[in-house]
Amino acid sequence: MLVRITLAALISGVSIAPAFADDAVKVDIKLFQFKPKELVVKPGTTVTWTNGDAIEHSVTAGAPGKPSDAFDSGFFTKGGSYAHTFAAPGTFTYFCKRHPNMHAVVKVE
Repeated sequence: MLVRITLAALISGVSIAPAFADDAVKVDIKLFQFKPKELVVKPGTTVTWTNGDAIEHSVTAGAPGKPSDAFDSGFFTKGGSYAHTFAAPGTFTYFCKRHPNMHAVVKVE
């Protein structure tokens, strides 16, 4: 994280602490889809998926047949949620283990 301190603050001896936003983004799981299907977030953002379907789903990093170990919610039912904090930049594809046609992506920039 880049912190900018103004020359006036340095001269006046004012202490400046960086302000960290409590970044949080929500993804709905409805009608066998992740909504939104693509997210662009900053490092440190927590994404929370909430299942609105009457059937269980997962949020699993990777692609069908090629899961990664970046994150995996396991199965959760209607009203349940799963959260993951994206610490580092990158592109993270994910899918539902039970419904491989459900897939989406989080881009951390």
